[in-house]
Amino acid sequence: MKRAVSIFVGILVFIAAGLLASAQDQTRRALAEELLNVVQVKENTEKTFAMIKQLVDAQIEKMKNAAGPTAKTAEAAARIDKIMDLVKQEFSWDKMKNEYVALYAETFTEAELKDITAFYKTPSGQAFIKKQPELMKRSMELSQKRMSDIMPKLQAMIKELEESIRSAMPPEPQTK
Repeated sequence: MKRAVSIFVGILVFIAAGLLASAQDQTRRALAEELLNVVQVKENTEKTFAMIKQLVDAQIEKMKNAAGPTAKTAEAAARIDKIMDLVKQEFSWDKMKNEYVALYAETFTEAELKDITAFYKTPSGQAFIKKQPELMKRSMELSQKRMSDIMPKLQAMIKELEESIRSAMPPEPQTK
C-alpha cells in the first residue's frame, strides 16, 4: 500500500512539474511575442525587404546602363524579381512568427524578456526601433560600397586561385 501511495505521489509530482514547465514556456512565449510586437519585427521586416528591393533595383539599373538594355538584362531583372518575391514570401512574418517567438523564448529568460521589452517601450527604445531600418539601409550601402571598392582585388585573387588550382592538377591524358 505504501509503495502504491509513493508511486502515486511520484506520478503527481512528475505531472505537476510538467504542467509548471509548460506554464513557464507559455509565459516566455507570450513575453517573447510581446517583445517582437513592441520592436515591430513585422513592420521592420517589410521595410527591410522594400529597402533591399530598392537596392537590387538600383543594381539592375546599373547593370542595364553598363550593358545596355538587352533581352538578357530584361530577363535577368525578371528572374531577380521572382527571386525577391520568393524570398519575401518565405521570410514573411506570417511564416516566421512562430519560429521567432520560439527562438526568443528559448534564448531569453522571463526576466530578460521583461527587461528588454521595458527598454523598447521607453522613448530611447522607440527611437532605436524607428531608426533601425535607416541604420540597416545605410549599413547595406556601406557594405555595397566597400564590396565595389575591393571587387577588383577579389577578382584578381580568384583568378590567381583558379590558376594555382589549374597548375596543381595533373594534365589530362591525350586521347587519339
